[in-house]
This record gives sequence, C-alpha cells and structure tokens, in this order.
Amino acid sequence: ERQIAAGALAQVELSASQSELERRKDTFYANLDALNTIENGLKALLSPNRDSEIWKDEIVPSEKRPSMPSDLEPLADAVKTALRKRPELRQVAQRREANEVQTRFNRDQLKPQVNLVGTYVNSGLAGSLSTADNPFSSSNVAIYERLNQLSANAGLPPVVPPSFGALPGFLIGGYGQALQSLFGGRFPSVQVGFQLDLNLRNQTAQANLAQTLITDKRLNFEKARSEQIIDMQVRNALQSLQANRQRITAAESAVKAAQEKLDSEIRLFQTGESTNFLVLTRQNELLESRRRSVVAQLEYNKAVARLEQAKGETLETYQISIK
Repeated sequence: ERQIAAGALAQVELSASQSELERRKDTFYANLDALNTIENGLKALLSPNRDSEIWKDEIVPSEKRPSMPSDLEPLADAVKTALRKRPELRQVAQRREANEVQTRFNRDQLKPQVNLVGTYVNSGLAGSLSTADNPFSSSNVAIYERLNQLSANAGLPPVVPPSFGALPGFLIGGYGQALQSLFGGRFPSVQVGFQLDLNLRNQTAQANLAQTLITDKRLNFEKARSEQIIDMQVRNALQSLQANRQRITAAESAVKAAQEKLDSEIRLFQTGESTNFLVLTRQNELLESRRRSVVAQLEYNKAVARLEQAKGETLETYQISIK
C-alpha cells in the first residue's frame, strides 16, 4: 500500500495481494477441518468410551524427524526374518501338521484291524430264601407219594426224593451281603478273545484319505503363495524405504533453494526491482516445497511401518505383548 501511494506500484497489485490472502484463508480453513476430523479419529482409537478425558484435550503433533539408517538391511536377511516371524506361515504350518495326523489316521483305516478283546466282570450275588416250592421238585411230589404207598403195601422201604442241598451261607443275606460278595471277588468272570475287522474295499476310508491328500496339496500351494507374497511385500517396503529417503534429501534441498529465492525476491521488491506477484509466487513455491518435504517424511515413516509389518516385527518394535 505504501508503494501504491508513492506511485511505485499499480492499484491492481493490492487486489492481487488481497485475492491471494483470501485463497490462503480458504486453504487454511479447509485443512483445519481435515485436521479436526483426523484428530477426532485418533481420539476414537485412543479412548475407551465417549466419556474419556481425551475428548476434552487437544492433540498437538510433535515435530519428529524420521530415523535415517545409514545402511538398509539386506533383502535376503529381511526375507528370512519375515518367513520366520510372520503369523500366516505359522498358521499354515499348524494346519499342515493337523492334516498330516488326519492323513495317517485315514491310511490306517485301509488296513485290516485285529483287536484283542478282554473283559473282567465281578458280580455280587445274595438274597433271602423263598418260601415257595421248588419248581424242579414240586412236580414230582405226587409221584413219590404214590410210589411210597405202593412200596409200603409191598413191604419195601420208601423211596427218598432227590435233594438239591441247602444254599451256602454267603448267598443268603441282603444288600450288604451282596456288596461283600462283590468286593470280595467271589464270583469273577473273565473273557478274552480276538476281533478281526477285514474290509477289502473301504470306500469311506479311501474317500477320506483322498480328501486329506488334496488338502495337503492345497496347503502346500497356500504356503508357497504366502511366501511369495511376503517376499514381494518385503521387497516393496525396502524399495519404498530407499526411494523415500532420497525424496527427503531432495525435498530438503528444494526447501533451502526456495527459501533463498524468496529472500532474494524480497530484497528485489524492497528496492523496487520486483513485483508483488513475484514475491507471492516465491512464497507459494516455498510453501509447496515445505509440503513436499513433510509428505516425503510421512511416506518414509509409512515405509518403515510397512517394512516392520512385512517382517512381522511391529509388536516387537513397539514392545507390545498380547495375552
């Protein structure tokens, strides 16, 4: 405005400055809205519920430059580490182990089976005497009575009916006598034998065996595919890490050069040898260079995270344990 008042600049230069100012305000508010959205998303990840105290605070990003290792890890070592630590391969290995057990079982089902069968039974026998007639001898009572009458008429001695004898004392009693007989091992029963199962065409076992063999081939293909994907992920992460490290160096050089151009343009503007438009242009170039530098650092951090993920070391790097 002072140069316009002095006649060194045209009035249109003021309009151009005001237009650029409003454009930058619009960009500022748009980025502020995006920042608030990202901040709320981060709070949602950090807070257990909507009543957490973190919702009342403002999250201020800290300026932290990414660590720049001088030498990158060799590809072969990184792939070897990934193949050892990635959980996908351990899961496939466990599934293959379970399938191998099932395969051995199904193959055994095709063989004849000979089983040794043995049983041992110990019974507890006891009870009270029955007052009813013996069913084996009661039917012959009338015959023996008639026979003895005829023997008496003929002067012959009577015929004594046969007797089954009295029951032994250990069979006479109640529940306690039965338990004593059981645990005393008085009435053991032992059976021993062989059982032969011969199925010449066990189609069910053959089908189960074929299914497990197909599953084994599928798991081998899955293992090879997972290893290939892991190798590709490690390669991409290492290449991205190297490329973004070079991007950071180039972006920092661009910021330095843009700052020097802006300082030079300001000095020319102050002596009347430049225009307001050129100064604003140099400012925009500097801001764009700074943005590219921040983006390069962001992409480098992402590449580091992707490499840790590809190698299966994310939890180990940040000392996170899962119980």
